[in-house]
Parts: sequence; structure tokens; C-alpha cells
Amino acid sequence: MALNSLFVLMMQHGFEYPNFYERLYALLEPSIFMAKHRAKFFQLLDSCLKSPLLPAYLAAAFCKKLSRLSLAIPPSGALVIVALIHNLLRRHPSINFLVHQEDGNETTEDSTGAERGTDDSTKDSSASREISSDKPGIDPFDDKQTDPSKTNAMRSSLWEVDTLRHHYCPPVSRFVLSLENDLTVRAKTAEVAVKDFSSGSYATIFGDEIRRRVKQAPLAFYTATPTMFPESDFIGWAFKLKEDNTAVVGNTAKENGHISAKRSRGGAHDFIEPNGSKKF
Repeated sequence: MALNSLFVLMMQHGFEYPNFYERLYALLEPSIFMAKHRAKFFQLLDSCLKSPLLPAYLAAAFCKKLSRLSLAIPPSGALVIVALIHNLLRRHPSINFLVHQEDGNETTEDSTGAERGTDDSTKDSSASREISSDKPGIDPFDDKQTDPSKTNAMRSSLWEVDTLRHHYCPPVSRFVLSLENDLTVRAKTAEVAVKDFSSGSYATIFGDEIRRRVKQAPLAFYTATPTMFPESDFIGWAFKLKEDNTAVVGNTAKENGHISAKRSRGGAHDFIEPNGSKKF
């Protein structure tokens, strides 16, 4: 509630608080996704990042920080993060390069200067860029940094989003596909209501899944083999199927021996009358 009051004073009454976004950025920790009033916080976070005058380096820092947190939180929190990233990419087209950036070292001096803010830090950035160029594949983003202007988010990429495509929770892997659309075309896209995901939990995700209508059941129908081993491994045994598809196993050699023995005994002692009766 204090965050909401401070934001209203800044937007509607001209109150100056230079470190507002720095303090807001510092609140983004895994523990916030377990807080009691997390639903209200995420809605306020979305409102605070809605201004089109927000610098690109700030939007990139929040976007990258949220994507990094998505790897260490429950599925309900990952859904909120995808919604926030979706809205950030749509509101700030200048950071859409984060979705797919093959080489994080290819940045202009203007973007680096805007992110770092000072000449000394620009020199440090150039040095770090030389180090990272020697070791490709290293993410230059510093997730331990509390100052969003020093996180190197503009030279990073949202590789965590690709990880969410293979998330074990189906709603997360489905929802993250919305980031594949061209969000720079505002006429064909719409913002996601964060409040629809801000109060989610394992129970709500499970409830939505069992109420979801499945168009096709992932089943395969085939005729099962009645035996586990070929008949050649069991000489003298027969494996047959009745009309009701129940298996019948029998020793054919033993049965043939019983039948021949009965016939021999019947031929020696039994006399069959024409009417079918036996006479001894």
C-alpha cells in the first residue's frame, strides 16, 4: 500500500522521489512470490512500468530480472512473469531485441552510455565487453546488482524465456508462446491482464486444468501381442486366443499323449454300439 501511495503522489501531484525505480527493482526477489499481498504488488508493479516515458535501460532491467526469477519460482509465479514481460515488450518496442539477440556484445555506444550514465562506467563497460567477447555464451547481466542502471541488461537477452517453453507445467509452456508474436505491432496485439494471474497457486492451476476441455486424447490404439516370447522358444506349447480375446496356454505334446493313450485304451477294451453306447 505504501508503494501505491508513493506512486500516486509521483504521478498525480508531482512528488519527486529519484530512487523510486531503484527501490522497486530491489523488491524483486523470489520471496515476493510467496508474500501474502503478492497479487496487489504485481498489479502495482505493472502500473508503475506502464509509462511510455520509462527509459529503455530501466524497462530492459526489469524485464531481464523478471525472466531470471522465473527459473526459481513456482509455476504460478512464472505465469505472472510471462504476463509482465509480455506487457513490457509491447509498451517498449525498443527492447524487443532482447527476445532474440545472437550476440550480446553488439551494442552501440549510445545505449551503453544511457545504461551506465557516466564516462567512468562506460570505460568499465568497454572492458567488460572485451572480456565477454573472449568468452562467448556468458550472460553479462548481473542479477545481484540492485541498481538497474548497472545490470548490463541492454547487452543481455531473454534466454530464460526459451527455457520456459520446456517448462514442466503445461499452462506455463503454453502461455510463453505468446511472446513469439510480434509485439511491436500494437494494432494486432493486446496487453495481458496481470490480475488474472497475480493470485495464482498450485490449486488454481490444477483447477483450471481439470476444467479444461481436451479436444483430442493422447491415446494410441493397437492390437496387443498375446505373448511375450515367440512360440519357437517354447516347443510343444501352443498360445491361442479365444473369441473373447482371452489367452489359452496348453502343452500340446502332453495333450496329444493323453489323447493317444485314451484312444489306445478305448480300442482295446471298449466296443461302441451303433446307437452310441459302450459295451464292455
